[in-house]
Amino acid sequence: MSSTTDPNPSDARPAFIPLEANPQLMTTLIHKLGVSPALGMHDVYSLTDPDLLAFIPRPALALLLVFPVSAAYESHRMAEDSLVDEYHGKGDAEPVLWWPQTVRNACGLMGLLHAVSNGNARNFIEEGSTLDTIIKKSIPLGSDGRARILEQTPDLATAHKEAASQGDTPAPPAEDDVELHYVCFAKGTDGGLWELDGRRKGPIRRGDLLEDEDVLSSKGLSLGALKFLEREGGDLRFSAVALAGWTTLTVLGIARWLLRRGPEHSGLILGNDASGKTTMLYKLKLGEIVTTIPTIGFNVETLEYPDGGKITLWDVGGCDKIRPLIRHYMQPDRFLIFIQSCGDLDPDRIEFSLEYLRMGLAMMAEQGCRHMFILFNKQDLLLPDERDSIVKGIRAQFEKEIAPYLANHDIKILDYPGLCATSGEQLYPAMEEIRQTIQQIKKPAQPDTKTQVAELEKGPSSSELLERVRKANADAVNAESFWASFMDGSLSSWDHYTHLRAGFFVLHDCFARGFGLLECADEFMAHLNRLRQGDPERFRNTAHKTMTIFWLHQIQIAAVNYQVNNGRDKFPDRGEYAEIALSAPWLMNSGLWRSYYSKDLLFTPEARENWHLPDLQPLPTPAQPKVEEEQPNTQRPGNDVDRLPRFAFSVVQKTLTSKLRRGGVVKQALEALQSSTIRLRASDPSVPPYSETQAYFWIQIVHAYLRSLETDPSKALTFEAFKALFGITGDEWRQYYSSSVWQGIPARMSFVNPDKKALPNVFGMPSKAKIDLARSQMVNAISRRFTKPSGLPPREDLDFWAAVLIDEAKLIPEDEVIATNHASLLRFLYQRLSKPSEEKSSTVAARTALELSSSMGSTQSMFWVQQVQLCLAGGKAASTFEEFVTANAHLAYEDLPLVYYSPQLWQSAEVKEVYVPPDRHSLSSVVPGGK
Repeated sequence: MSSTTDPNPSDARPAFIPLEANPQLMTTLIHKLGVSPALGMHDVYSLTDPDLLAFIPRPALALLLVFPVSAAYESHRMAEDSLVDEYHGKGDAEPVLWWPQTVRNACGLMGLLHAVSNGNARNFIEEGSTLDTIIKKSIPLGSDGRARILEQTPDLATAHKEAASQGDTPAPPAEDDVELHYVCFAKGTDGGLWELDGRRKGPIRRGDLLEDEDVLSSKGLSLGALKFLEREGGDLRFSAVALAGWTTLTVLGIARWLLRRGPEHSGLILGNDASGKTTMLYKLKLGEIVTTIPTIGFNVETLEYPDGGKITLWDVGGCDKIRPLIRHYMQPDRFLIFIQSCGDLDPDRIEFSLEYLRMGLAMMAEQGCRHMFILFNKQDLLLPDERDSIVKGIRAQFEKEIAPYLANHDIKILDYPGLCATSGEQLYPAMEEIRQTIQQIKKPAQPDTKTQVAELEKGPSSSELLERVRKANADAVNAESFWASFMDGSLSSWDHYTHLRAGFFVLHDCFARGFGLLECADEFMAHLNRLRQGDPERFRNTAHKTMTIFWLHQIQIAAVNYQVNNGRDKFPDRGEYAEIALSAPWLMNSGLWRSYYSKDLLFTPEARENWHLPDLQPLPTPAQPKVEEEQPNTQRPGNDVDRLPRFAFSVVQKTLTSKLRRGGVVKQALEALQSSTIRLRASDPSVPPYSETQAYFWIQIVHAYLRSLETDPSKALTFEAFKALFGITGDEWRQYYSSSVWQGIPARMSFVNPDKKALPNVFGMPSKAKIDLARSQMVNAISRRFTKPSGLPPREDLDFWAAVLIDEAKLIPEDEVIATNHASLLRFLYQRLSKPSEEKSSTVAARTALELSSSMGSTQSMFWVQQVQLCLAGGKAASTFEEFVTANAHLAYEDLPLVYYSPQLWQSAEVKEVYVPPDRHSLSSVVPGGK
C-alpha cells in the first residue's frame, strides 16, 4: 500500500487511493504514464542473497523500499532534516529531479515518479507522454511549483486511480491514512546514490557510486537500503521493488534504447532476389554472415563508424511482388545501392535485373534522389580467366541503362575486382567510397530516426492494402485446389498472400487435430521445409520459429475477429479466407512485424530456433466471442446428461497415458466419482445417486469406442469432438440394459452385467461425415481456448487425477526428483516447502524456484512453487504428501498454468529466462522477503 505524504498534510490537499506494492500493477501504471515497455518493476526477494538478487535484470535503475512508518524512523527523519535547509534546486544542472509530496497517500506514486525520472531511466520516457510533460514543466520550477504541477495534472490522477483500484487487496478510501511508506533510491547524473522522498526537505545524497555500480550493487545497497534498515534495528517489516529492464527486453535492448540517435545518411539497397543484398548489409553490420529472415519488406540497420558517422541502410527485398513497394521507402535525401550478382548470368535473370534497375532509376528521378552506386557482387563464383570479360560485359549493359540519367544524377559503377559480400573481399573499400561521396551531401533538416522508422513502418496505406487483397482474392483458386497444390508443391505463386493463406489452412488442419497455435507453427515449418526440398529455388524461405508464430498469431486474430464481428459461433472454415483477408487488410503489410520486434532480437539464432515474445509492444488480443463456450462444471449436475460419459472419457484418456495398471486407475476413478456424487447430492438432491454399474458401463463403452480408431486417440481430443465422432446421445445404455436393471439398487452397489446384450470390445470406424463434424468441433474448441480460456475441470475429474497422481508418485524413488514428471515435481515441492526451516518461507520458496529453473524454466518453477506455497499457507494441515494432494486436488491438473497464462506466453523463451507475470488471470505471488 501507500501512506500519508507530506509529514503534516493539510486536509485541503488532494488525496489519492493508496498504491499497492505490486510490481505488475506498478509496471502498468508507469507504461500508461509514458515509460517505454523496455522497463518494468520487479519484486526484490532479498537485499543480501546474491542468488535472489540475480532474478533482477541489470542494471537496476532505481529501488523502492516499502515499509511501515515507525517512531524510530520518524525520529531519525526529523533529526536529519533539522540539520539542512529547505531544498531550492531547479533547472537542468541538478543531478536529480525531486518533487515534494503534498498529495495525501501518494507516496507510492511519488516513489515511482522519482524512480523513472532520474538517471538513465529518464531516457526511456516517450516524448509527448504525461510523464514527459510533467518533467519538462517541473525542471525549471522550485519545490512549490513542482508540487502544483503534480496536483494539477488530471492525467496523472486518473492513471493513478485506475491502477490503485486494480490491486490484489481492496483499496482503502483516499482519505484514510495508512501505515506504509515508499522511499526511492536512484543514481543521479553525478554518479551519486540519492534518497528521494517527498516527505523530506529535499533529495539526500548518500554517497558515490562507480560507473558500473547500480542501486543493487553491494555499495549501492550498503549506502542506501541496508543502511536505512540498519537504523531500524534490523527487524523492520519491508518489501522492495526495483526498476529494471522488463522481461521482454534484454540488456542489449535497453542499451539500444538509450544509445539510438538519428543517422547521418540513409540509403536503399536494391537488386534481384539472391543477389546478396542482405548478406552485404549484415557483413557490414556484424562482420559475419547471418542466415536472413524470410520475410517481405525491408531489413534496416545502422552502420556506425569510429568518427561518429552513421549510415542507415534499408535492404528492400522479399517475395515475388516486392518491387512496386520501393516507392514507400524512397525519399529525396536517400541514396541507392544496386547489387548485381555476377553468378546469375542467365539472360532472363539479367534482363529481370535490368528491369529492376530501370524501375529504380525512374523512381529515383521522380523522387529527386541524386546518388546511385552499382556493385557487381559474387565475383568469386567466376573463373579467374573469365572474370574480367564477364564483368566488362555486365558493366556495358548497365552503362547503357544509366546513360539517360547521368545529366541530373550522380550514378557510379564501383567496379572493384573480385568483390564478394560473403567473404568481404573489396566490400569495405567499396562502402568507404560510398561513404566518402555521401559525406559531401548537405542534408536538409529531417525528423529523427524514431520518427522516420515509425513513418516507414506504417507501410502501404489501408486503401493500398485493401486493393492488394481484392486483386489476390480475384486471382485465387478455390480452397480444395489451393490445399492440393500446397501439398504437392505446384502453387502458381509464392507471395505474401499465398504464404498467409497457406498459414490459415495449416492452422485449420492443426486445430482439427487438437494442436494449439505453437504446435501449428512446427507443422507449418515442416511443410515449408518439404516445399523447399522439392524446389529450393522457388521456396527460399528458411525456418524461423518466432516469425512463423508471429504471423500465425496475426492470422488467428484476423479469423477470430471476423467470426465475432459477423456474429458467428464457429471458427471460419477454409473457404472463408478471402472474406477474412478483406476484413483484415493489415495482414498484407509484410513489414507488420517491425511494429513488434526489433532486429536486435529477431535476427538472433535464439529467435530463429525458439519462440520469443515481441520486445516493442505486446501481441494483439482477439475480440471476445458473443457465444461463450459452455463449461461442464457450470451446469447443474442433476440436469447434466453428459456427466457420466464426460467423466468416463476423462478416465479412459488417463488410462492411455498413465504407467499405472488400467484396473488400478479405474478403481481410483470410481472412488473419486462416488465421493463427488455424495458431496453433490448433499447440496443438490436432483443429482442422481452413485451407481457403480452406470459408471463402469460408460468407462467400458468409451474405451471400446476409442479402440475402434485406426490410430491411438489423441490426448487433445475433446469430449465434444468425441461425441460428434460417435454420435453419443447418452442413451446408449438402453441397448444393453433394461431400465429396471439400470436403475436398480444392486446396480448401485456393484457392477451388474447387461441383461440385453454383452458390452462390445470395439465399434466400427466412424463415417466420413462424423469425422468431418468431429474435426469441426475440434477447430472450435481449440479456437475458444485462445479467445476464452476455460477454468478448472469438474471436481470429480480433479479428485480422480489427484488419486492417480498419488499412485504415480509411488513409482518414483523418494530421493529422485524429475521436474518434468508432475507427480515427482509436486512431491518434491511439498517435501521442500513444508519442511520446518530457520529461513523465511519466501527465501526457501525463491531458492527452490531458482534451483528448478534450470530444468523447467524460471516462470514455470516459480508458478508451481507459488501454488504449493499458497496451498500450504491457506489449507488444512496435512501430515503427508497424500493428504496434501487429496486436500488440494487442483494441483494434479497439469494444465493449471493455462488458467493463468496464454500458451503463447507460457511457452515463450522469455518465461524460461525470467519470471513473467500471467496475462490471463492475476496470480498471488510469493510473499516478499522480510514478511
